[in-house]
Amino acid sequence: MKQRLLSIAGMALVSLVGAHTSGAWAQAPDYTCSGGSVAPGVYSSVTIAGPGVCTLDAGKVIVQHNLTVLPNATLVGVVGGFGGVGLPLPHSPDLTVNGNVDVQANATLVLGCEPIAFNCSNDTSGFPGTFSTRETIGGNLTAENAYQIVVHHTAIGGNVTVSGGGGGVNCAAFQYGDFEDDIIDGNLTITGWQSCWLGLFRDTIMHNVRFNGNTTADPDGNEIANNTILGTLSCSGNSPSPHTGDSLGGPSVVVGNASDQCTSPGLVVP
Repeated sequence: MKQRLLSIAGMALVSLVGAHTSGAWAQAPDYTCSGGSVAPGVYSSVTIAGPGVCTLDAGKVIVQHNLTVLPNATLVGVVGGFGGVGLPLPHSPDLTVNGNVDVQANATLVLGCEPIAFNCSNDTSGFPGTFSTRETIGGNLTAENAYQIVVHHTAIGGNVTVSGGGGGVNCAAFQYGDFEDDIIDGNLTITGWQSCWLGLFRDTIMHNVRFNGNTTADPDGNEIANNTILGTLSCSGNSPSPHTGDSLGGPSVVVGNASDQCTSPGLVVP
């Protein structure tokens, strides 16, 4: 818990630094990526337009305001560093967004990597790896009928809202949704997701979690384990019912009340 609190304090510091330095970046340009590496730098706003896959692998990207992933576009940031310094890159190619991130219809966001849970693509040290990313979103993360959203090891200053999406109840392309080892300073809401699989692991959510009407083709989907939720946890209308599954994870700590399907034995600490 001590490490979690330190991480939360660090996230707050990042937000304050972004707020006080934004004036110095008043002339930063907007940037649009249609494919390939997102050029490192400071931008007023960033738009991921496709049709090619845009990647965060060339250096740090700082966005003063908002980042938008347009319909059918893809942003992937799974190149990390050791101790915050990317190897062989001169800087770890992390993403800092001072405003909001919006992932639109049929778009894909894969952001963040870490040892064991989700190895970085440039980590050649084997398994478990040693590299990780340090992604930061100062505002809200919103996904509206997105195709896939996978977020690891990311600090999010606002709310996370996933509404619909997932590509349908099938595993044809193993599309999925996943939030692991994230710190979310607001609420987490996932409703109407339909995909192969969906999971929440080792996240710290400072307020409430709503997990409603989500359906996965994998009977081991809708896995929720080892989270710390300082508000309430409500689950209803999910198929399968939320469970710890075969993740070998344990129950989540919920400071407020757990309700409906989230009162299943073993899902939360009594």
